[in-house]
Amino acid sequence: MKYTKNNTFSINVGFVVTTNDIQNALDQTNALLRDLPSTLYKSIDYKTTSAMIGAIFCDTLASLVSAIVNPIEKGHPDIIPTSGANATEEQLRAYPEGLEIKCTIGNIKKGANLRAGQTRITDLVSISWQAHHREVRELLGLVWDFIDEGHQFNFPTITGAFYSEELIENDWGQISGTTGRNTKVSGMKSSGKKKMGQGWVSLIDKTDYLSKFKNLLKF
Repeated sequence: MKYTKNNTFSINVGFVVTTNDIQNALDQTNALLRDLPSTLYKSIDYKTTSAMIGAIFCDTLASLVSAIVNPIEKGHPDIIPTSGANATEEQLRAYPEGLEIKCTIGNIKKGANLRAGQTRITDLVSISWQAHHREVRELLGLVWDFIDEGHQFNFPTITGAFYSEELIENDWGQISGTTGRNTKVSGMKSSGKKKMGQGWVSLIDKTDYLSKFKNLLKF
């Protein structure tokens, strides 16, 4: 899979992450996703697939940059320096260094009624990442789709990676799901999406995807 890359990207979040690190993690994650049976993707929802892609990417990237995945389920950020290996659960819920990663398939137009394995880019109308609170300031956001590579089934593939370290509370919408048993989430607003778009790191080198990303994320 070919990608257009921003080779100037480099951040230090307690460990250094470069464009090459992101790209290597993308390639390895995509390869692992293609090794899984297609029946798996047909039997789980997109939210679960996104979580799985994010988990594989986090583990892969952590190993490439000599960091570790946050040891607790509700830890923040997702990848932290090795110095956090012995941190307490309270510290791991808001560790001062590291990289938060979120994954989305985006939203399609009403009535498209697409199934697992069907490419969505033509019907994609928005890209938005969600958080459990509005305090996320730095984020590596991934986008994925079912990509046609000439196989009988179109496997999930990460199509874009975007980063911003300039998010503010007002870049996130009001938190929903605050009653009942629903998960509390806050969706990213257009101001945050623009910041993410301007911080693109790696994009699948396909004209329809590049055009859609530039249109939806305003860069």
